[in-house]
Amino acid sequence: MKRTLLGLGAFALISSLSAQTILIYEDFDAQTSGALVAQTLGAPWNTWGQAPGGSEDTPISDEQAYSGTLSMKVSGVAAGGPTDLILELGDRTTGLYGLSWYMYIPTGSGGYFNIQHNQVPGAGSWMNDITFLPDGTIEYLVNAVTATGTYPHDQWFNVIMVLDLINMQGTVAIDGTIQYTWMTDVPGPSQLGGIDFFAYAGGAPNVPLFYVDDVSFIQLPSQGLEEAVEASFNTYPNPTEGNVVIEWTGASANALVDVLDMTGRVLVAPRTAQRIGIASRTQVDLSAFSEGMYFVRLRDGSREEVRRVIKH
Repeated sequence: MKRTLLGLGAFALISSLSAQTILIYEDFDAQTSGALVAQTLGAPWNTWGQAPGGSEDTPISDEQAYSGTLSMKVSGVAAGGPTDLILELGDRTTGLYGLSWYMYIPTGSGGYFNIQHNQVPGAGSWMNDITFLPDGTIEYLVNAVTATGTYPHDQWFNVIMVLDLINMQGTVAIDGTIQYTWMTDVPGPSQLGGIDFFAYAGGAPNVPLFYVDDVSFIQLPSQGLEEAVEASFNTYPNPTEGNVVIEWTGASANALVDVLDMTGRVLVAPRTAQRIGIASRTQVDLSAFSEGMYFVRLRDGSREEVRRVIKH
């Protein structure tokens, strides 16, 4: 369990690492409501049939948003489909990765995603299936073995996965609680190809409808992990056009974070954060402020750290 918790904590190691560490980040806010995700954004977004712009593609929507005003909407029929969107992750066979997004499912609806071993999906490519049933139950299916968890309706909750291809272990946390761990090579191979956001909710009569926002795919350090997570404090994306994710580890549950301008004036009032293992996470929206330099400040007892953020 120590490795799992450290893996989730390490998900906070963002801006302190090289730029190549942030492999994917998408909040959809630079797009237009109604535009199709794969057709508009291109790679790494695709569809199951490799046909962006078709019936398997899914729209960007202003109906719900975790940050900003836009998110990705996945809807369909009770039998499943037609939406079948792929986030390509590169057929990775080694390394330690963090994958996260926020998800919103209205009461009476459900959702689903799976991990594909192959970037081009198909038969024999499933690593797992995760189904969000309309009654608030999550079904985890790996190699014909089922486990269950829970999720909330009518509110945004985070999905965080740590995929350790070195030790062939995957872990998922829902809304800050670790719910399931599996082996990434059962069934094999231990290869990370993509995420399949399919319009499905467990089959008829369940109707799929869910929204996804703030998608992140990050390569984590695989050496010196314990030392690295002890006192990290990071912000991303940076530069930003509005929304800033703030994550830290090694601080108490009472730690506060706020945002200041160059004169030292507090623009965003101090706040605590959601705890995920040993990590803490919150977000601030700078879209109402003018372009320029701002400072994110973390205070925890006698400890005080500041990170610079550029607003475009």
